[in-house]
Amino acid sequence: MVDKSKILVISIVAVLLAAPFVTAFGAAEDSTSGSIFSFGTDAKSLAMGGAFVAVADNYSATYWNPAGLTQFSGVQLGGMNLQPYGVGGLNFSFGGGAVTFQDFALGANYGQLSADLSNEYGYSDYSYSETMIGGTFAYGIDFANFGANVKSYQFKGDSGFGFDLGTLMTFDGISLGIAATDVGGVSLGENSKVKSSYRLGVATKLLDRAIASAEVDLQGNNRLIKAGFEVLPVDQFALRGGVQVPSSGGPSFTVGAGINLAGLTVDVAWLQNNTEFADVTGASDTLVLSAGFQFGAFGESA
Repeated sequence: MVDKSKILVISIVAVLLAAPFVTAFGAAEDSTSGSIFSFGTDAKSLAMGGAFVAVADNYSATYWNPAGLTQFSGVQLGGMNLQPYGVGGLNFSFGGGAVTFQDFALGANYGQLSADLSNEYGYSDYSYSETMIGGTFAYGIDFANFGANVKSYQFKGDSGFGFDLGTLMTFDGISLGIAATDVGGVSLGENSKVKSSYRLGVATKLLDRAIASAEVDLQGNNRLIKAGFEVLPVDQFALRGGVQVPSSGGPSFTVGAGINLAGLTVDVAWLQNNTEFADVTGASDTLVLSAGFQFGAFGESA
């Protein structure tokens, strides 16, 4: 009976969440704002090449895969900051938190991009900000976790709502993650739209000291293959690396490290800029800093 129920759950999840991947191929490109929110969040996940949909084991699950929030107990808070492609006039910050009790989890997240390129790059009045506020609900049962995220975007006086769905299933140390982000797209005014994106990934634990992960991301006609790893030489220290391979252009590599002391985590990541922005004046690689703290159930130390 258990095996049959697992097959049923897997079949339903595969149909509901994998269907958008089919429609994503060949979809027309839309003009878009909110593109910075597809950059990714958190130094741990970004150091692993962004291949995190099947890992999603910290506060940034509210971004990568809301189903991942049920993987830890108690309360977890965190945030990160980066300057995309090293451009001084751009700043992207993200913060989130979640509380997990029994098989349920509730989370919230906030992201903001501020851009001021008028002075440094000679643009006339090129300054604005984008913000995103979201709330997350997740539920876990046996081997399967499910999550949903509702987000509000604000961009140049316009606003819109996005909706994410995700699932994370674990079988004998192997995890399968699927997430559909901003399902159907989010319209922000007449000429701006946050495009839908879809992630499918797998991760596996190796001897309880390492994690290897890989995934494919789809957004319109763009496809991005990601792979990454994390190795723990000791319990308090982690080394990470990864690669991203776009549908056109060369690969970009990532590296990073993190420490964990009594529930306090501090992470750093370096992302190679091998994109169309690499030749832009003032652009360089991206450095990401993040920090987080986890409490045990209802405030007790983890």
